[in-house]
Amino acid sequence: RTVRRVTYTREALGYPIMAELTYLGDCLLVHISGGVSPHIGSVSTVYFDDGKTELKTLLLPHHRDDVVSERFAVELSKRTRSTVTAVCGIHYDNPGREGIAAIVECTDGILEDMLRDLSTQLNN
Repeated sequence: RTVRRVTYTREALGYPIMAELTYLGDCLLVHISGGVSPHIGSVSTVYFDDGKTELKTLLLPHHRDDVVSERFAVELSKRTRSTVTAVCGIHYDNPGREGIAAIVECTDGILEDMLRDLSTQLNN
């Protein structure tokens, strides 16, 4: 199997948020970043152990990116039944409650696009 990458981009609060999905054999790696200062804030991995899924997350101090990385890892793993690692780093300066909702809505839209594309691939 070859390594393949697919990039998804949407905009929230005037800045792009990008997610790059990389196929690594049967595993998936997704890197979600954007806002005014892309970075690495969290890493979440879902893997199978004795038929059960396990979720492990590393969250850097003073970050909340785990909300996004965990959702991507869990949902993509459910769809593909494979190991998925999601790396996330999205930063906006003081987005406020409504801004955070817009950022989450944006990342949810990207995840929905990925899941739709994966469903199409799995059914072919």
